[in-house]
Amino acid sequence: MIVFGSNADTELLALRSVVDDLPGELGPVRWFHTDRDDGRDLVAGASLVVVRLLGGASAWEKGFSALGATCAARRVALVAVGGEAALDAELLGASTVPSGVAAQAHRYLAAGGPANLAQLVRFLSDTVLMTGCGFEPPAPVADVGVWDGAGLGRPGAERHAGRPTVAVVFYRAHLVAGNTTYIGALCDALDQAGADAVAIWTYSLRPDGEGKVPALALCRHHGADAVITSTLAAGSSFRGGDGWEVVGLDELGVAVIQAPASSRSRAEWMEDDAGLSPLDVAMNVAVPEFDGRVVGPTFAFKEVVDDASAAGGEIVATRADPERAGRLAALAVRLARLAQLPNEGKRVALVLSAYPTQRSRLGNAVGLDTPASAIDLLHRMRAEGYRVERVPQDGDTLMAELAAGFTYDRPALSSGEAARAAGSLPSARYLEWFATLPE
Repeated sequence: MIVFGSNADTELLALRSVVDDLPGELGPVRWFHTDRDDGRDLVAGASLVVVRLLGGASAWEKGFSALGATCAARRVALVAVGGEAALDAELLGASTVPSGVAAQAHRYLAAGGPANLAQLVRFLSDTVLMTGCGFEPPAPVADVGVWDGAGLGRPGAERHAGRPTVAVVFYRAHLVAGNTTYIGALCDALDQAGADAVAIWTYSLRPDGEGKVPALALCRHHGADAVITSTLAAGSSFRGGDGWEVVGLDELGVAVIQAPASSRSRAEWMEDDAGLSPLDVAMNVAVPEFDGRVVGPTFAFKEVVDDASAAGGEIVATRADPERAGRLAALAVRLARLAQLPNEGKRVALVLSAYPTQRSRLGNAVGLDTPASAIDLLHRMRAEGYRVERVPQDGDTLMAELAAGFTYDRPALSSGEAARAAGSLPSARYLEWFATLPE
């Protein structure tokens, strides 16, 4: 029996998808996730144990040490590799097979994908367990490319006249793991919302040696009018007095929507008043805002798709929620259509905060000059062709105009103020609507 352990569900998903097609003479293949199982019970019947740790041995320090000791005591061959493209010297040294075998195993895993995992099992079975089933060398999966939606019955780059194009950028790790169901669901939601979707996988959004971001270059090549991504921030940096620079995104020239995929299940997300975990907020909301991304609704969640009790533990995959995916798609389509509209045809509202209860709190932001920023923004918009009929002389003039309107200085409007309102709603109708809200 061959046992495979990893701290990445994507790896286990890929392995799960190929084990049934492996030759019977290889024996059973079992797996476990290092966050949920120490794997030592599985070692009892194993001939070979493979462990891949994203983050190196320190990501599972005590567990890895205990597993290594168990393998040594039972004389079970151990292959340990890291999650990066380069060899992890510490894990390589902990392997009990020849270093060349462990290094080749790393090449299969670095190449990624179900097909390479199947060949990895065959390779290790032949070279360590001497089964003689035969194997193929690693076949690398490109770092970036256009996904054709294989297996979902939808083309990857079909275009329709008059419809905007939305690029969906996702991690290569999900492609090689076969964890693409949620990407297909989002592309289908975009189609229903009236856009053509092109899905692009990428290893990262970091700039290459030439300072370009290949995935974003593909977005431009396919004429994307908007981009949806769950990937982390690109190569952003602060230029001192000149502001924030985001390599790749600045040149893209279209709205980029950050679509949070929760690291928890939908049920956990619903039960938590905060929704996303603090780490999810940092990665999917706070940092992307610095890049100028539009933060969209959380649309996908980690769900148990197979308890896999006979194989050694549950497997978690990313799944899209239909209603949330539809909401995200509608936002993207609206922004994509705006991208096709000339600036002079757009209507833009600049909204400042108005915290109760004093007019001095209009546009309040600690340590920031909101009025001056608003004036600068209006001048910049006018220069770029937006219809700005009038720009106040300075920030003080702007705030005086706003304060002369409705504020929270008094608990009720005067009759004169109420007469200037842009609209009104009868109290009976308001109470009728209010009564429909959940308790």
